[in-house]
Amino acid sequence: MRVEELVSFLRQDRAWRDEVHRRLVARLDQRLVRSVRACGCRPIAHVAEELDSQACVDLGPSAPHQLARAVYGQVRLRGAARLRQTARSLRVLGVYLCGSDLAQCPCAAALARDPQAEVDAVVRGALDGAGF
Repeated sequence: MRVEELVSFLRQDRAWRDEVHRRLVARLDQRLVRSVRACGCRPIAHVAEELDSQACVDLGPSAPHQLARAVYGQVRLRGAARLRQTARSLRVLGVYLCGSDLAQCPCAAALARDPQAEVDAVVRGALDGAGF
């Protein structure tokens, strides 16, 4: 799918924000979510890319890494699937935190490249796959 298609869908259908909040954001430490929001979504996108490529990821003390650790702890899968689903969930969270500037959001671009995602189910599919 193209990024423009995904961005258009997300701008038109605002119900996905409530779903992400209810299924993912509400399960996380809200201070951490606020801290990551201040960083922007680029650091989240970077950590998600590391997890998705299954590179050696050093989840250090930065807020995006702490967030990745918190999301990873919530994903009910094992092994490489857990890493991939954590990455997808982080990207969904990044899109959620980007708010209105979705056309420039690297997390939205990464979700749009996901071959398993359909435009109207990209958020729900990522959360379902992670067990949220």
